[in-house]
Amino acid sequence: MTIMGDGAVGKTTLVQALLRKTTNHNHNGSINNVLENKKISRTPFLEIESWNYKDLLFQCYDLAGQRIPGMHPLDILRNQVLNYIDIFIFVFALDRYKSFENLNNWLRLINQENRKKAENTGFLLVGNKIDLERNVSGALIQTIVGEDRYFQDYVETSPIYGIGINVMLQKIVNMGKKLLNLCD
Repeated sequence: MTIMGDGAVGKTTLVQALLRKTTNHNHNGSINNVLENKKISRTPFLEIESWNYKDLLFQCYDLAGQRIPGMHPLDILRNQVLNYIDIFIFVFALDRYKSFENLNNWLRLINQENRKKAENTGFLLVGNKIDLERNVSGALIQTIVGEDRYFQDYVETSPIYGIGINVMLQKIVNMGKKLLNLCD
């Protein structure tokens, strides 16, 4: 999966919250010890995290939101990054309308119309920073979420306060199982 969106919307903080939640689930030792000893693959534009949860192995490409044309992973490694992605997680900050508006730019970068036609791809929208002042209405968000829309599902989160992290993780697991035909 990959997580994308504008800079400073909280993508990396979300990934760290997911990692903490799944590390807590899978390890008997101290979470801090596990996180301190974890090797992270990181460049200025891309961080790769991996974890196991509920019998699934997740590898997450955390793409930089500060896009410098010609230097972003989606410009340089488009095929290497995108062709192997099953789940796309798009994040915007609920307190920054511009980050919601810019979702169109991110969708265009991945050629979303062609990807959406493939039934083996999941699209999750995350409204982050629910703990801050809201500048994007729920009604507006719902216009792009649902069957035959851009995103199959939506969740609101605040990784700082742990709000919505369990729901987000379960939605990712459900998408992963559906894409792998592992549904009960």
